This record gives sequence, structure tokens and C-alpha cells, in this order.
Amino acid sequence: MKRTGLLLVVLMCAATSVMAQTKGARPEPQPSSKQDWTTALSRKIHRSIRMPRPIAGVSGPRTAKVAFVVHKDGTITDVEIRESSGVPQVDKNAREAILRVSPVAPFSADMTGETEKIVVPISMEMELPNPTTRDAVTGLTFTTPAELQTIGKADPPGEETVKYNLISTAPGRIPGTPDQAVCKVGFRVWEKDNPRYGWSQEKLNGDAMFNELEKPLRALMEEGGKRVEDTQTISLHSAKAVEMILAPASGPDVDTARQYVVFADTPTGRVSISCDTTREATPAARPVFKLLAQTVQVVR
Repeated sequence: MKRTGLLLVVLMCAATSVMAQTKGARPEPQPSSKQDWTTALSRKIHRSIRMPRPIAGVSGPRTAKVAFVVHKDGTITDVEIRESSGVPQVDKNAREAILRVSPVAPFSADMTGETEKIVVPISMEMELPNPTTRDAVTGLTFTTPAELQTIGKADPPGEETVKYNLISTAPGRIPGTPDQAVCKVGFRVWEKDNPRYGWSQEKLNGDAMFNELEKPLRALMEEGGKRVEDTQTISLHSAKAVEMILAPASGPDVDTARQYVVFADTPTGRVSISCDTTREATPAARPVFKLLAQTVQVVR
């Protein structure tokens, strides 16, 4: 008669710290004890977990309990969801995480049974999908990173046809207060007599047309009392864009204040993005601002 044991292995999996199992990795050493074997099993399962994509309306920790049997040679069988997380995709990913690790290390010398019955609670921290904003009139569309929140349109929008205000939800990374717009995403629709109106995006992305965008913008910034500290070329979906870091040319904030700006021309108008930050925060804030910029497009 086969002897069986029962183990409970606890795993936690956060959305920001899941590690994928690497093909061709070295086999784990043979555990010398049951405790070592259990630790190695837990570690291997953790590496195999895959987070599901964000699901609308689903956030916070979701736990699925998975039961399975490990045989003496390390083979895993009888994998089933013992207790559902309430989210089918979490349950599916939890079960697949167990299937993916088989076979595990054979039993250690002090494990005398033929099989071990395991129950694994696998918790996944679900994050809501980042919200997407689309202006019905102009087609300006963008997705807001988790560190920012869109709070509505600027009224009036200034020189733009439409402009949206965004605040910081991560003040430790992006300085700001709940009543202070950190970023503005705008779009100015071309008049039909504008020389760029109706050009294809491919033409606007060409070196000649792009230089006609970049050089005047730099001059305009400098005329407005700004010093251009850095300039990069990035992509906003299909549009080629100018990305700049600006600093005051003079004044009390010359050593502290910084501004992130992006401009891109499209066949129907110009996209503009402006985010205020500090010199100290720029290294952490710039990737978030860039992530926002790279989602901007005009959907007609």
C-alpha cells in the first residue's frame, strides 16, 4: 500500500515581481532533506507563475488553491483547482504554473512515501487596466499610466483645440498635489490652409519635414526663456515626435524646476504634451511621462 503525505506550500505573486522560468536553466541540486525539497519546490513554482493581463473591474489580491500529487521521481499529476479565486484567468494561470514545473526534484532520502499530496495557495495582485481617454471631436486618444490620473479637460484649452489635465498619483516619484495639474496633453487641429494639413504621416516623419518641426520648436523654447537640456526623437504610435527636457534660463527656479515636453505633427494637427517636474525627480518621472507620450494617437 502506497503511503502519502500532505504538504501546504504558500506562494505570493505580485504583478511587479513575477519571474519567468528560463529555458535551459541549470537543474536544481538534489535536496538533502524534506525541508530543502519543499523550499526548492516553492521556489520553482514561484518562477513559473505568469500574471494574467489586467481585467476590467478586477483589482487587488486574488488567491487560487491548487491541489496536485508529486510522485517519488518528481513527476506531478492530478493537478486541479481546489478553491477558485473567483477569476477564471487567475485559476487557469495558477494551474498552468504547476503543470509547467513538472518534473520537480526527486524525493530526498528522508521522504519515505511514494507520493506527496500538495495544496498550494497562489495569490496574484491584480491591477486595473490603465484608463484610456478619447476626445470625440478631435480623436485625440491616450492611455494614462498608473502614476498619473486624468481629471478632465482644461477650460479654456489655450492655443490647442482640446487639452486634458493630469495629476500625480505617485507624489514620491512625480511631485504634485491633488489640485495641481502635473501634465497637460493637447491637440491643435490644423486649419485647411496650414502647409502641413493633409500630408501623410510618412511624409511628416521624413527628415526634411521633421527638421522643420524640431528646429523652430527649439528656437521658440529659447525665446520663451527656456534652456533645452536634452532632446530626443521618440515615436507616438506612427508619428515621429520631438522630446525635450527644459529648464529656466534664469530666475530663482533655474536649479530646481524642469519641464518635459513632446511635440508631434499628424495629418490633422499637432500633439503637444507638457509635464512639470524637478531636476531631482526627472530621472524617475521621465520614463512615466514618456510612457504617457508613447500612447498618444489621433483616432479618426
